[in-house]
Amino acid sequence: MAQINRDSNRITVEGSCDVQSFHYLLSHIHHAIEKAGYQEIILDFGACTSAYPSSMVAICAQVMSNRDAGIDIATELPSDNKLLRLFQNTNWAYLLDPRKYDPSTFRGYTQVPVTQYKTPEEQHDAVNRIVNAILGAIPNMERSDFAAFEWSINEITDNVLTHAQSPIGGVVQVSTFQRNKKLVQFIVADAGVGIPHTLRETHPELTSDTDALDKAIREGVTRDKSVGQGNGLFGSYQICSHCNGKFQVDSGHGRLLFTENKGLRVSNEKIPYAGTLVVAEIDFSKPHLLEEALKFGGEKYTPVDFVETNYESIGSERIVFKMKEEAESFGSRPAGTPVRNKLKNLFAMSESQKIFVDFE
Repeated sequence: MAQINRDSNRITVEGSCDVQSFHYLLSHIHHAIEKAGYQEIILDFGACTSAYPSSMVAICAQVMSNRDAGIDIATELPSDNKLLRLFQNTNWAYLLDPRKYDPSTFRGYTQVPVTQYKTPEEQHDAVNRIVNAILGAIPNMERSDFAAFEWSINEITDNVLTHAQSPIGGVVQVSTFQRNKKLVQFIVADAGVGIPHTLRETHPELTSDTDALDKAIREGVTRDKSVGQGNGLFGSYQICSHCNGKFQVDSGHGRLLFTENKGLRVSNEKIPYAGTLVVAEIDFSKPHLLEEALKFGGEKYTPVDFVETNYESIGSERIVFKMKEEAESFGSRPAGTPVRNKLKNLFAMSESQKIFVDFE
């Protein structure tokens, strides 16, 4: 855990900015603004030695919200060169201090830098970019499992626009890990009113934030049935728990956490999170496991997927793969790797369909 201190309007982060650290960092920012009255804040990550994506995405969302409210926040990046590049590649640096740092130019296929979205169109583009990257990053995926992942990230990102009332919209980041398992982690954060607040509008019996989070992952629970069925968090939790992944939700004073080793726990956090943070880790190692997770009302649900909407020709028995839309160039093996993975996945997912590769 990081050592976080404040000296006037300068807040320093020393050590590892892990899953607990962001609560303390955000508390220092809150006190500097609300208690000490500072309108200009300096975030100093110079002595930071490591940073967890979930913590950094949560911090980015809150810093962006404070900036939107008129607070001037400047950021100093880590002195460690490897960590400095991580801040730049993931887009953390830009979102924390857009005046000082440029947007990420990372072009790797195993990570999708933090992306902000404020409109349905931006959310749709962000989800398409993510699922397109995963299709090229994780080899040998079952189509039903891929569709379940797409459904989950689409639902969680859409919840922000539908329920959160977040002034900055939402931010989403995705990473893949293939050392021992085919793991995909996605993180979605906002700076809205939070799950406990929205659920109490129609469920006044929820007297604590922990009760609200526990209720939020139950089937059919939502603030307003006219804008959704309330299955986004429920289905995403089912997907993560079925594959023994990880599922975490921070909102208000509540934290809901599922891990393979300890199962499901809901705890009260002394320092609240002003918004909602969702962290989902999905393991694609066991085929057909995720499709069994998507059941609503006892019925198996099969969502429309990216393959159908982007590759399958209407009224045709073939999948059209246009090379000019897949990469800027094919002058190296690294440039070809995600395209090869994508073609292999499409071949496995296409059943009797032929794949038409267009080199025009």
